[in-house]
Amino acid sequence: MFVPKEEALKKTKWIAVLAVLSIIVAACGGDGDTTTTAGAAGGDGDTVAADFTLFGAPTGVEGDALAGFVDVYNTETGSTIQYTGSDDFESQLRIRVDGGDPPAMAFTPQPAAICEFADQGALVSLETMGFDIAAMEADHSKYWMDLGVCSDGEHYGIPWFPNFKSIVFYHVPTFEEKGYEIPETWDDMIALSQQIVDDGMTPWCFGFESGGGTGWPGTDWIEDILVRQSGSDTYAKWVNHEIPFNDPAVVSAFDKFGELFFGDGFVLGGAENVVGINFNDSPGPLFNDPTPGCLMLKQGSFISNVFKDQPDYEDGEESEIKTFAFPSIDGNVGAMGGGDTLIVFDGAPENVQVVKDWISPDWQCTLASASAGGVGKYGGHGVEGVERLPGNKNVDPNCYETESGKAFATSVTAALASNSFVFDASDLMVTAVGSGTFWTAIIDWSQGASSQDVTDAVESTWP
Repeated sequence: MFVPKEEALKKTKWIAVLAVLSIIVAACGGDGDTTTTAGAAGGDGDTVAADFTLFGAPTGVEGDALAGFVDVYNTETGSTIQYTGSDDFESQLRIRVDGGDPPAMAFTPQPAAICEFADQGALVSLETMGFDIAAMEADHSKYWMDLGVCSDGEHYGIPWFPNFKSIVFYHVPTFEEKGYEIPETWDDMIALSQQIVDDGMTPWCFGFESGGGTGWPGTDWIEDILVRQSGSDTYAKWVNHEIPFNDPAVVSAFDKFGELFFGDGFVLGGAENVVGINFNDSPGPLFNDPTPGCLMLKQGSFISNVFKDQPDYEDGEESEIKTFAFPSIDGNVGAMGGGDTLIVFDGAPENVQVVKDWISPDWQCTLASASAGGVGKYGGHGVEGVERLPGNKNVDPNCYETESGKAFATSVTAALASNSFVFDASDLMVTAVGSGTFWTAIIDWSQGASSQDVTDAVESTWP
């Protein structure tokens, strides 16, 4: 899910990006959890060995890649770090913190949760751990750093890796065969969708199911539409509840989404069934042979990590699946994404050193791809086909194996350097709404509830 769930909006205009995730797997008791202990010994003695559990959302193939990353780190430092991934990360982390048994460290796609934990006294601030805040703001973007500033004025969030959502994946061979043009505006995209239906095909794949996070893929559409229809100022006010959740601008964004989502024949399987399709399964029909089940999918850059499991998938210039930027609305563009932010519950010196290592360009290069492009000091994470965008502007784009990965990494590092990285609004709203009733609203809306009714319902739940 989270995808990264990740994250409050910022604005910038750039090309859609893609790149990918890696993450680890471990078991922390509970369905959907996976555990991989990356164990080794024999570091060079420069780092005090760390022994703790890292908790996060990713499981599956992305978990395998992060497990590989941690294994490399353990080998280099003699640490015995364990990663636990959970499909129900948000609620499980809250249960562990409230129960007095937090993990030593976690990475969350939802910055809104950071200060809730900090205000409980559960987290250790960057200032307490001795981080150079100015240097981090320069390397990881002040905007992202500011998302972890809490009521005491100190920083509790450590940017680790981003993903991007203002992109649409499309089936290149069919577009070329039919002469379809990449849509530059929303109206172009609606017209293209209708043309695809008239030609006897289905334009869109969707998947809203994500366990305890079911609904979040739909919120991404509302956010991308809202920032284009109403601008970043309105978007920011909405995130911070300076305007109500059911403001006319928000209702209008739901209605605009409905033009596409409820278009006759626009959605594979029918809009009413999208809530039962897992988001990780939603790309599958793009790869149907000889005729794709759908031609377009809007999803974050991380979703390309599951492409490698599809028959004959190849990245690069010859790829059958490429991306285009989410189109403009009324002449307005935007860029929306998420990201994973590290938070520290146990500030032991060896744990602090791990964080400093992991956010450095050298270790981010290991996290970037299976081989670190052959330029990484420590090598890569070892899982073919999985790449992870950099959270540090100084990471060498050559750490990525694919041409798309290099291009996206270049765009990301430029955005971090210019402090223009933009976060997903639902990940920045208070958690009761952003990862609660907003998700539920999308589910109800997909089943036929009106835009006004679902936004009224969310507004009534805002703390």
